[in-house]
Amino acid sequence: MSAFQFKQFAVAHDRCAMKVGTDSILLGAWAETAQVRSVLDIGCGSGLLALMLAQRLAQQGEDYHITALEIDSAAARQAAQNIRQSMWASQMEVINHDLFEYARQVKPHFDLIIANPPYFNGGVECRDAQRQTARYMAQQGHLAWLLAAQGMLNPRGKIAWVLPYDMARSLQQQLSKTALYCAKWVEVITKQGKAPQRVLLEFRLLPESAVPPQTERSEITIYQADNQYHPDFINLTKAFYLKF
Repeated sequence: MSAFQFKQFAVAHDRCAMKVGTDSILLGAWAETAQVRSVLDIGCGSGLLALMLAQRLAQQGEDYHITALEIDSAAARQAAQNIRQSMWASQMEVINHDLFEYARQVKPHFDLIIANPPYFNGGVECRDAQRQTARYMAQQGHLAWLLAAQGMLNPRGKIAWVLPYDMARSLQQQLSKTALYCAKWVEVITKQGKAPQRVLLEFRLLPESAVPPQTERSEITIYQADNQYHPDFINLTKAFYLKF
C-alpha cells in the first residue's frame, strides 16, 4: 500500500490496524493548539495525528514536544518511520507501550492529549492480531481511556477526541465519574441534511468552583447536498489535503 501524501508529510499505514481516515484528519486539524507545547497522541497508529500537530505547532514558531503512544509494535515501528521521514522528527518520539501502564508512570504535564480511540460494534470478528489488540483497547472502555488521560493532563491542559455520535453521548453522561467537563462539542455531518455521525470533543479539568462552564456547541459538514466539499471542511483541512 502506498503512503497517503499530505502537503508537508506522507503517512504509510499498511502495518496499522486503523488506516488513515477522515475522522483523524478532522480531529488533527480541529484540535486547539494555542499555548500547547507538550502533546500526547494516544493510540497513535501510523502517527497521523502526531504529524498533523507537529506541522501546526511548527507554524506557531514555539518549542514543542510530541509523544506518540502505541501498544501495537508493528504500528509503533511504522509511526516511527513516518516521523523519521518528516521535517519535525527531532521534536517527536514514539513509545511502544500500554496506555494504562504508561499513565501510571507519567506525571501530569501534557498541554494536549489527543486520540481517535478504537471502537468496535457488537459481533465484529477480529481477523488478525493487530485488530485483536485494537479491540482489546476498545474494550477497556472510553471512560477508562478518559480517566487515564485526565491523570496525565496539566491543570490548564485539554483532551481532544473524536467518537461516533452515540458513543460520545454515552461518554458525556459518564463525565460525573471524572474531574473533567466537555468544553466543546462539534457534530460532524457527513452530508448536508443528514444526522451527525461523529462528534469532535474537547475536555478540560473542572474549575475549582463547582460549576463547569457551558459546553460550546457547533457543527461541521463535510459534503454539501450536491456532493461537493463544504467550504467549512475545506477551510479546516486545506493546510493538509493536496486537493484543496
